[in-house]
Amino acid sequence: MIDMALVADILGLSEVIVIGYGTTKKGDATGAVTAISVKDFNQGAITSPEQLIVGKTAGVQITSNSGAPGERSTIRIRGGSSLTAVNDPLIVIDGVPVASGFGTDESGEISGSRNPLNIVNPNDIETFTILKDASATAIYGSRASNGVIIITTKKGKKGKPLSLNYNVKTSINTITATAEVLTTDQFRDKIQERLDEGLIADPLDTVPKILGDASTNWMDEIFNTSIGQEHNLSATGSYKDVPYRASVGYSNQDGILKTDNMKRMTGSITLNPVLWNDHLKVNLNIKGMNVKNNFANRDAIGSAVRFDPTQPVKDPN
Repeated sequence: MIDMALVADILGLSEVIVIGYGTTKKGDATGAVTAISVKDFNQGAITSPEQLIVGKTAGVQITSNSGAPGERSTIRIRGGSSLTAVNDPLIVIDGVPVASGFGTDESGEISGSRNPLNIVNPNDIETFTILKDASATAIYGSRASNGVIIITTKKGKKGKPLSLNYNVKTSINTITATAEVLTTDQFRDKIQERLDEGLIADPLDTVPKILGDASTNWMDEIFNTSIGQEHNLSATGSYKDVPYRASVGYSNQDGILKTDNMKRMTGSITLNPVLWNDHLKVNLNIKGMNVKNNFANRDAIGSAVRFDPTQPVKDPN
């Protein structure tokens, strides 16, 4: 005869995999997770963080809303789920959730800002982690029903000496094609054709007098070749077992539509001390940004299609 008794055992924290707020092996994750690191980012003069991962992961569509510098993109993870509600994913930056639609106006935009993600310098980002399925709601609640994009910024490493990094990027943007419109001669011929066919009522014979003597391509007048520049300086190291990273960035991007411009200055300081024999890890992040936007009048694009090509750009008188 053997008598046995079961004794309760409390599960230790070391045996728990924390998804979202911690780290785990990719093979152990229960949900659909995609991790994209610095080595996989898109290269070039990147003005918005989401441009780093365009085309890098299946099931995630990132579509730019316009060609303006720093313009926000529409992000859909496995398509849209609602016809009326917000379909944007939840953005988490260094553990801080940024709720969708936290702007100051009814559309969810920040007044004066093109893109809420512009608060982060793309050069400071180390990894994107994308949680694609509904299991993310167990961590972040219903706001994660459209998926979650976790952004982790770069940090210093313990025991590493001081390292300085400075990089400069320059971009040249030009428009490859414009709307096909009538040339000046074609426009004159078309007007005369309509007059001859009686499709334009002109009893006082004023239409020929309204036409000008110029030959203006209004598309050339509103578009230009734009130049952008970006400067980033960072210092990474460890001081008495306290890893640190400090960075400053400056970006100046012109748009192909004349007068369109975005200037951005960013700064960040990150400290990651480990205390009490590696029993306490502290992450201290201070980030600041100053963005100045000059919004061009986009109605000029439609107006350039409709304008009379026989009229000069400026009245000579």
